[in-house]
Amino acid sequence: PPPAPSAPSAPPGRAPVHARARSARRARAGMGESDEVEAALDALFRAYDLDESGELTRDEFVKIEMRLAFESGEVYKPDAGAARMTLADKNLSGTLDYEEFRERFLTSYTEMGLGRAEIVEHINGQVKMALGERARMGPRFHAGIRQVLRQIFNLFDASGDGTLSPEEWIAAQKTVAVEVTDDLDEGWIDEAAFHAADLNGDGVLDMEEFLEASFSMFEGVKKRTDQLLATLQRVAKVLEQQRSMGRKESPPVQIYVQVDEKPEFQPPKNAWQDEESSGEGKWQMAGEVALPLNLQTADDVASLLRLLLKMPADMWISVFWIGPPRDGSGTRPVTLLRGERPGEGNTAAMLNYLVKPNADTRLFVKNARKRPSKLVRQPRAFLEERDQLLAKRVGQCWGLDWETQLVGEGMLLPPRPLVVKAGDSVVVEVPQSEDGGEYRYVSSVFMDRNDILSKPVDENIEPKKSKKKSKKPVGEADPLLQLSFVAVKEGKCVLFVDMSWEDQEEKLAAEKNLGAPVAVNSVARIGPIEVEVEKATGKPAEKGTFVWWNGEKWTNKKGPAKRKKKKR
Repeated sequence: PPPAPSAPSAPPGRAPVHARARSARRARAGMGESDEVEAALDALFRAYDLDESGELTRDEFVKIEMRLAFESGEVYKPDAGAARMTLADKNLSGTLDYEEFRERFLTSYTEMGLGRAEIVEHINGQVKMALGERARMGPRFHAGIRQVLRQIFNLFDASGDGTLSPEEWIAAQKTVAVEVTDDLDEGWIDEAAFHAADLNGDGVLDMEEFLEASFSMFEGVKKRTDQLLATLQRVAKVLEQQRSMGRKESPPVQIYVQVDEKPEFQPPKNAWQDEESSGEGKWQMAGEVALPLNLQTADDVASLLRLLLKMPADMWISVFWIGPPRDGSGTRPVTLLRGERPGEGNTAAMLNYLVKPNADTRLFVKNARKRPSKLVRQPRAFLEERDQLLAKRVGQCWGLDWETQLVGEGMLLPPRPLVVKAGDSVVVEVPQSEDGGEYRYVSSVFMDRNDILSKPVDENIEPKKSKKKSKKPVGEADPLLQLSFVAVKEGKCVLFVDMSWEDQEEKLAAEKNLGAPVAVNSVARIGPIEVEVEKATGKPAEKGTFVWWNGEKWTNKKGPAKRKKKKR
């Protein structure tokens, strides 16, 4: 017969219930490991114990007894099985512990007149059948899978405290992502899985939370249990190899977030005005974390930080670090963490720097905004396609300008939906640069479809020169960019525009001698805007006529509505 599976691991410093009971039995009876009957009965008890609790519930007992009967070609009578369970339950607790289970089986064998060797042979046969039935019942009941998952949990738990922290989870994620490709859903151990598994919301996972989350995911995997077991064993082997080489991580890194719960967006010219040279007055420390050195991309780091900060997994964030001094000036540059793919960006450079003795071990998190799930990034229309779309723009233009919508507290979006006629266009006006081209902006368009409203058509707009004379020399005004979405057919569409100068913060901090990123946001979103396109009827508006949303109504004048002063 195959050897009995080893006992599952327990939380640090505490053996499982049935392991403690087994030790007590041996000490009381003076039996050693060589007692074959006791070893066989212990293996059978664990085969029946589906949830590894050390006690058998009525459901567990009946499930195994019924499947064993079917396997043997016998008719199973649930009432008789329940009665046997009741008879064995001496203390009427509703469950069977090992002693009650053992007594029930040994009594039956004695009544059958079986000798010692026959008892061992029969029990081992029952163990083999029970484990086989458990494997067919799925991953949740497979003894081998449960054992390997417990082993993996303990390998993830680098600190040995019996729980998985966000940094341990993300570090393990990198290994699992490589080992389970094409075998398992990588979502088994991704950022969203951590949030889902943390049932009590304490920011860490215990063994039971990890097992339950794993089984829930495996139930949707179309893999045989033997294939799943082989994959998990491969993961465990790699984790053991990594542990033997010694896990590497950075010293504790301090994570700073903005003091304001709802930070404003400001352009570069205004963003630094109220900043201190150290920058820490507008930031607060939210925690510390040791960064695993196997992180490869900016999003790997962001995933860990979102977990630490208990932010939803579907949030985009910007992460800044303070690099080593440059040019012998002693000034440490504020640096945006970059890199979408392994080997790109500066993630490796940041991790290598953070382990150095004199490193500035601060990370700054800002620009939190929701990642779109149904909207996708849209390219601009160019050449012939651009000309064709502009030819279809025969009606009114409904404009939203960035300064009205975003700067400071911003203004409310138009009521949903914004109803336009076919041939009209929705125009979002954004900046291209600032301070005579010193700082540049990047705009990204996201839409759920581009057959109702077209993909964006861009037009450069030269700002009007002020008629007022100024004593101070005025530089050349920066051009604006109008993104036009032409209404091409009836239907509904949702869009938003993100505009950013986050990659210019390093330049701003250097020029203004700032020791941290500015505490206002450098990324902002116009939208989402829901647009309903109706059939063009009646006399159309004059082609190209603009109306602008001022936060309260549509008007022919661009700019925000005047805020009413509160009465005292």
